[in-house]
Amino acid sequence: MGQNQYLIIGGSGEAGQSAITAIRAYDPSSFIIATTTTSEPVSNSDLTLFGKRAEPGLSHAIREDLSSEGRLQKIKALIYTPALGEVGFPIEESSDAQIKDTLGICLDPMLSLEQSLEPELTIAYSAFYWLPHTLAFYGSMGVAKYKADLWALENPSKRRIVRAGTFFSKSVRGISIVLQRRMKKTNHPDLLKLKSKFESSQEKFMDFFLSYAWEHEKEAFQNQQKTPYRPTVREDLTRGLTKALQNEAPIVTVLGDWTWEEKELPHLPDWFRHF
Repeated sequence: MGQNQYLIIGGSGEAGQSAITAIRAYDPSSFIIATTTTSEPVSNSDLTLFGKRAEPGLSHAIREDLSSEGRLQKIKALIYTPALGEVGFPIEESSDAQIKDTLGICLDPMLSLEQSLEPELTIAYSAFYWLPHTLAFYGSMGVAKYKADLWALENPSKRRIVRAGTFFSKSVRGISIVLQRRMKKTNHPDLLKLKSKFESSQEKFMDFFLSYAWEHEKEAFQNQQKTPYRPTVREDLTRGLTKALQNEAPIVTVLGDWTWEEKELPHLPDWFRHF
């Protein structure tokens, strides 16, 4: 019996590193291939594919590298982590151009890889994009997460989503930077409320932003759970991916200590259907 081969797109970040940890425990003899946009090897991977950005042509570039490495064989699971898009304004106000650009990073390359490499399982990451505070600032990223949910639900035997609570990452830091800049010019009532809370908090915006998100997650889910809320950390992402590898539910949600499975879309505003 040969090694199972796993491919992680974006192996250096929080999601990527948590995925490597999960795979090592779940399948100890695995061979892990991880991509990075940098020239630094991905920690704990067996093979790093360098200079790989989530953009058109990614699938072709990865196939070429796998072929040259003698690794163009069946992929047990493809784990896709890139999350970058236009944020800092209400999801509902996303323009066609903004959505196209965001999908070009967050979804389209994954679809191309899925078609080209035909992995047994493809796993992407999502968030609580429909909570009221997130609706106000998640921009076209919210549309990308919505479309990823739809993608997983179309074929749950081969597709999974790990939905995670807010955790510190380069992506979240980027969102906070853009949001802080844009809320200075906003007239949106929810963003004005956020701006007012920040100005009275005396915190750095990154610290405030995380606390703000955690407060809203607790408010949304605490009454459904038996244990106290706590913020999500890397180990929770590891738990989520492990369950996604084991289970058949299309969506595995991890939020601090809490874990649950979903088999349908969350309750969303009707306007999502226009995207």
